[in-house]
Amino acid sequence: MGRSATPLSRGRLPSSRIPVGMLAALTRLLLDTVAPRRCAACDEVSNPSICSRCVAALNALPIPAVRRMRNGSAFAGFEFVEPVRAALHRGKYGGDRGALQELAAITAERLSGPRLFTPDAIVAIPLGPRRRRQRGYNQAAVIAAVIAEARDVPVVDTLARIRDTRPQTARDEATRRDNVAGAFAWTGSPLGGSYLWLVDDVLTTGATAGAAAAVLVQAGASLVDVVAVAAVS
Repeated sequence: MGRSATPLSRGRLPSSRIPVGMLAALTRLLLDTVAPRRCAACDEVSNPSICSRCVAALNALPIPAVRRMRNGSAFAGFEFVEPVRAALHRGKYGGDRGALQELAAITAERLSGPRLFTPDAIVAIPLGPRRRRQRGYNQAAVIAAVIAEARDVPVVDTLARIRDTRPQTARDEATRRDNVAGAFAWTGSPLGGSYLWLVDDVLTTGATAGAAAAVLVQAGASLVDVVAVAAVS
């Protein structure tokens, strides 16, 4: 019997399609050659989102004092100073989720041990629909996912921002509280005495976190501690 026809013997060329994974790697290599990835904190060329020198600088910073809140306490991994400020800004406004993930991982490590009991679940401060569309993601949710994985607890995403609020920047504490009053709602099942961590990127006056924590307590949480990457002193 004769051999069966092959693509070449039939006059056809073999498929030249490049596997998706290889194509993605080649695209990333090309982009890195034309526009190398840079550290979110110092802007030097760096493959990790935050270079090793800046990670060392971050770990050398003091951990802020615990802040008392109405429905619990507030903890932060860093003061809102450089290079934390630059890295958070790149993650929040520059689309660098990797920077947020690295900051979250360092924060989780710095707040480990007896400083904080492990919660039943973690809740991220939600963004309003307009800002979510503008940024493409919720920076607090990115941070919350990393911290939840470090503590091996679930993220609960049924806290909703039911109206867009004006930016809190440059507002005093009273105006901030008025701005976020009634902005959140719980859309999930009753919380049944759960101990929760409420996660955000930056804690300023605590007005936003306080408004969200109050809603969680109304939904049945027994205690809500706020965990942020950075706190403004």
